[in-house]
Amino acid sequence: MPASSAHFSVLLSDLPSLVRLELSKLLRDEANTHVVASSQGAEDLLVQARRHRPRLIIVGEQRLLTLEQLMSHYRAPVLVYGATPPWPGALREAARWGVYDFLTPLLPASHPNYFQHQREVVRKVRGAFAQAAPTTPALESPVSALSRRVVATPPRGIVVVGGSTGGAAAVEQLVRGLRPGLPYTVVVAVHLPAAFTASLVERLRRASALPVVAGTAGLRLHAGQVAVVPGGSNMVVKGTAATGWLLQPSSEPAASFDEPSIDLLMKSAAAAAGRHTIGVVLSGLGRDGTLGAQVVRHHGGLVVAQNEDTAAVFAMPKSVIQAGLATATLALPDIAPFLNAHALPLRNLVATRLFPVTRSIN
Repeated sequence: MPASSAHFSVLLSDLPSLVRLELSKLLRDEANTHVVASSQGAEDLLVQARRHRPRLIIVGEQRLLTLEQLMSHYRAPVLVYGATPPWPGALREAARWGVYDFLTPLLPASHPNYFQHQREVVRKVRGAFAQAAPTTPALESPVSALSRRVVATPPRGIVVVGGSTGGAAAVEQLVRGLRPGLPYTVVVAVHLPAAFTASLVERLRRASALPVVAGTAGLRLHAGQVAVVPGGSNMVVKGTAATGWLLQPSSEPAASFDEPSIDLLMKSAAAAAGRHTIGVVLSGLGRDGTLGAQVVRHHGGLVVAQNEDTAAVFAMPKSVIQAGLATATLALPDIAPFLNAHALPLRNLVATRLFPVTRSIN
């Protein structure tokens, strides 16, 4: 069917070129629709969605973390194209971002299940079309926009929380104890595959009284906000306190293969916020976080290491402690009160008395 007579339109985003071609042909021939545009990158996705107003958006799985931002500009059903089926509960968690279903890789024509798989793709596409019509959210009123600006205040400092094995559960417990109104921004980096980042964001949202967001490129950091760096990529803090701090992809290679790199994140936070930086190293294998802790201390910031009794894997915090870089070595339940206290200048003296400095551990 010619594109001009198609009933529905589809926007493809961040898909391999061969996949784009195969999907375009399949949609044109079988699903009574056509592709209106293809986009690369988060910003281009937003631009193309607003310009073409597609009835359906198909995105690569690496674009999953940008869907929350997309939904604030343009709401439409989303199909996620990825190499493996989603992990348990992923579709349920991603439904809040408009995700309707998941497409597995297209099969070659020689595959015995080729036609069955194509019929399944068409079924899911048509099912997405049956969802509510796409919408562009209404503009904020001046009053609500002003309220949002008041809430999104610049942070007084930066807390970087890093972990690896056992770190996700530790971060969840830590953020549960952070108080609303925290004047620092909190940036979380846990060594996890990219596909698990959305699940971690959702876990932290359920646990924390603070707003939790996915750490996309260009994200402006706000006071009392928790930003989660996506797995499988390295991000750093850019900017100054005067101009505002942003999360950006790192152009510097990490010292280890762990991603996201806690070292790179801590080093950049310390360079941006100086003595208003707090590094927190939680449970995990390896030494990631030690080089970052050294830079944090060099700039006058504080470093907290989780103690051995409460760490599932003690290697990462132990490395920081043995290097003499830990301002305090604390049990996991004590870390959030430490952060609450040190983030508020009037309580610094009380916090120091409650949490004495520890330099080493036997």
